[in-house]
Amino acid sequence: MRRRSKTNRRRRVVEKKKKQFFFKDLSDELLIEILIRLPSSKEATLCKSVCKRWFALISSDDFRKISLIHYRNCDKKTLIPFTFVSIDYNYFHYLTDDTDLYVSEFCPENGFSRRVNSGFLNSDLPPMNYISLIESCGDLILCSGGTSDRIDYYIANVLTKQWFLLPRTLPRTPLESNTRFMSTSERVGFLIEPSSVDNAPCQYLVFRFISWGDSKFSIHVFSSKKGNWTRMIVTSPRNLNMLSRRTSIVACGRMFYTFIYERNDVVDCVLAFDPFTNDPSQILSVIDFPPEARDKPCLTCKLGVCGGRLRFAQIVLLPSRYLYPCISIWELEDDYRTGKWTLVHQRVPTDAVFRVPTLATKWVSVLTFHPYNEDLICFLVGNDHIVYNIQTDKVESSTLTSLFKKSLNVHVVPITRNWWPTSL
Repeated sequence: MRRRSKTNRRRRVVEKKKKQFFFKDLSDELLIEILIRLPSSKEATLCKSVCKRWFALISSDDFRKISLIHYRNCDKKTLIPFTFVSIDYNYFHYLTDDTDLYVSEFCPENGFSRRVNSGFLNSDLPPMNYISLIESCGDLILCSGGTSDRIDYYIANVLTKQWFLLPRTLPRTPLESNTRFMSTSERVGFLIEPSSVDNAPCQYLVFRFISWGDSKFSIHVFSSKKGNWTRMIVTSPRNLNMLSRRTSIVACGRMFYTFIYERNDVVDCVLAFDPFTNDPSQILSVIDFPPEARDKPCLTCKLGVCGGRLRFAQIVLLPSRYLYPCISIWELEDDYRTGKWTLVHQRVPTDAVFRVPTLATKWVSVLTFHPYNEDLICFLVGNDHIVYNIQTDKVESSTLTSLFKKSLNVHVVPITRNWWPTSL
């Protein structure tokens, strides 16, 4: 009996040692397959401190390449939280000291915001008089900053606080500086072109669209591959109302898109730009909206991307005892040249948060789309960030934040939390 208990004790010790040395006995290939299934790169970074072997594996280019392949094959709807960066221009635009960006992350039944001090931008040069949040692509943002006589553009990752400064922009020509068009003439977009070669850096494109008439435009493009700015003149196939409300430029696939209003509250068309062509006659295409979207005055409109497809949101106020917005979401087919739009959602929200008693105290606008979940849309209602599920007619998150002053001029761009951050 004593001999049997001693044997059992010895077996337990052996089994315990086997468990302790389980990871040690694994090959590098199997260990990598285990580590890439961690929830995020943050956990992978923490695992570097386990031992020298793990540090070397997780730091290797092979680990990063395999983890990115694994990430692309996963369900992005469930892996990537809804994260966006915002800034309040009315409050920050003329500050001469440190400026804060705000990172807000949506989780079901919860939302939170945190400040990210922008002092890491251009930290080795004189301080900026202001900072503007322009656009985003993936987990990177495009900012502009500088003084009254110099504007610089920065590409930055607010999560890792990496950044780089672009070369000086091309000076405006006399036609581009026409004061009649200055207030609405310039729009800027940002695009990441992934490399087709393993471990090679991405290509970054910054696109400046400057109108100097109703049919003539200057296009300034910065390419990280070329390392400089280039300029070309483009002619629109028809006259456009370039004095109407200014809209942002959105990157979708390998194209840039912006839309034009026919008048201040009625949309006209979408302009599609191909930045990878050297033929000025091929760079611009005009895409008409469907008649249902063009024929009615709208409160606000928004162009964005969800699941790699271009989407257009339009809010029309319905007259009643209380004003409720009717939200329509249109999606452009893969081949933009057909100009075919599909109405994917149309709903009048029933939640009281969308009720607008008077536009003098509350404003409803679309901030951004969820990058992958086609049902989730982020709204600004007054000063409240609302994440709304248009399919279920349910407010998923409502975050009234004290970070912002009472202002209608809040710019928001979405960013994705990649398993491995985009390297600058």
